Amino acid sequence: MGLLQKAVETYDAMAYRAGQIFEGENEPLAPIAHIMTRPQIEITLDQDGRFGFVRAFEKGAPKIIIPATEESAGRTVKAAELPHPLCDYLRYLLPQNQVEYQHYISQLSDWTNSPCSHPKLRAVLNYVQGGTILADLSQAGIDAEEKAMICWVVNGLGEERSGPCWTDQALMDAFIAYSREKRTDISPALCMVSGKMEAPAGQHPKGIVPINGNAKLISANDSSGFTYRGRFGDAAQAATVSYTASQKAHNALRWLVANQSAPFGGRTFLCWSPEGIQIPKVTGPMGRKSGTAQRSATPSQYQRQLREALSGWKAELPQSAGVAIAAFDAATTGRLAVTYYNELLASDFLDRLYDWEASCRWENGPYGIQSPSLFQIVSWAFGTPRNGKTEVDDRILRQQMQRLVACRVDRAPFPLDVERVLVEKASHLLLYEGENRQKLLFTACAAIRKYHYDHLKEEWDMALDKNCSDRSYLFGRLLAIAEAVENSTYTDENRRETNAMRMQKAFALRPMATWRLLEEKLGSYYKQLSPGLRQYYRKLTQEIVDKLPVSDGGLNQKLDDIYLLGYYHQRAYRTEKSDQQTTEEES
Repeated sequence: MGLLQKAVETYDAMAYRAGQIFEGENEPLAPIAHIMTRPQIEITLDQDGRFGFVRAFEKGAPKIIIPATEESAGRTVKAAELPHPLCDYLRYLLPQNQVEYQHYISQLSDWTNSPCSHPKLRAVLNYVQGGTILADLSQAGIDAEEKAMICWVVNGLGEERSGPCWTDQALMDAFIAYSREKRTDISPALCMVSGKMEAPAGQHPKGIVPINGNAKLISANDSSGFTYRGRFGDAAQAATVSYTASQKAHNALRWLVANQSAPFGGRTFLCWSPEGIQIPKVTGPMGRKSGTAQRSATPSQYQRQLREALSGWKAELPQSAGVAIAAFDAATTGRLAVTYYNELLASDFLDRLYDWEASCRWENGPYGIQSPSLFQIVSWAFGTPRNGKTEVDDRILRQQMQRLVACRVDRAPFPLDVERVLVEKASHLLLYEGENRQKLLFTACAAIRKYHYDHLKEEWDMALDKNCSDRSYLFGRLLAIAEAVENSTYTDENRRETNAMRMQKAFALRPMATWRLLEEKLGSYYKQLSPGLRQYYRKLTQEIVDKLPVSDGGLNQKLDDIYLLGYYHQRAYRTEKSDQQTTEEES
């Protein structure tokens, strides 16, 4: 019950927002006994229920808050006898649909005549009983389908009471009180969320995650066939959740998902503070609380900015503040599963984000030192380049995203298979074009650094290590030099793929044999270089070759993943120093 308990805590902390619309929110927090829906038609009435005018909403209009009974909130499209109390589909308001119409009128009349009534209810009831809604819509030029959602505006009740029903706090409070009165005859039971004796919920809301609109977190309709899988005699034996706790939890989760979640491959990832404190998303970079980010040109700058970001997030953080992380997915249209859940202190959560970004980082060309996003890692590891983009199968995307979320939050070691597949793809850079090569190489190097940090306790620097004697690292540097020599002879008009790029995969598998072939091909390119540049590259190559373990008979064995770090470092070093080197060598 941890998820539902945290959701109830969230609702209680954010109760002042219930029913109100705040700028910047995708959806408001719905009060108890209310749901969110998207309206199609707005009908304006006067205080006596006389028709004023009508307007149709554009497609994709913002959702509104409407009252709903426990039964109507979970109804299917064929539930003719379960209307919503006030705003509903057109088919419930038409006298010719006798079953739907009679249930709607009966329910609205009961609320209107109860002690929990509101002046707007009488106006809507009078108008619907008049039976002129189709004629009014037709006269206004609106051809509405029966499944069009109708909402109401009632004017003439004074400045405070007039206006849309979906923004009227007094009307919302009236239905909450009416709903509470209707449940007074239900025997209380122990709520496993609140720990109190309260009237239990008979049904639970749906629609927590929009992409799985009909899926429920809690459902017990298995009364035939596999009756509760043989474990229970009735649903209450499995779990008892009160109506109030269920409403608070589901409405809070729906609000959080609408405003703070991150969907990937059909799975929804959610990270929030029950106290309502702003925290970074678990799937994205930690960033700065202010939202501003600066380019980190050096590791020390990156580390300093990361520490400043951590301090900024923690500055106003209460010691007891917590964080909940959850992932939702639906295997069927009716069941919503919690595929991952964890609770942490907010300070501990921020420390773990900091640790991840401090270890999983690399230089990303003109953008400076960065930590690739989890989505970037998954898309480059398991995606397929197509039309300038990298596409990933949804089933793979959601599974691998959850693996990395758990790895990041739980401080688990970086997955070996993810690192290996990135190394394999980065060893085929010829298959990629333009900026994609840089993005893939950056992501692979960051993953390599993270993997070696987690598994081997090694910490690789961002800059070229001229003293490194690792065989793979040295061969990676040689590959970058071979690429640089050939590139130096090309102009923008005749530029083509270098032999080093074409032979990269063979070089990674048989480095010594492939290097000899590259050396032979480089002879003609060396002749085209200026004497100073030719001497510089030959001298640099000889310095690297001299560091290779000559006595070791394994020079032609497959290179380790570290060769990509040497390759990247040498390329970056050459780019930074090229102008200066050319001037010095020529002079």
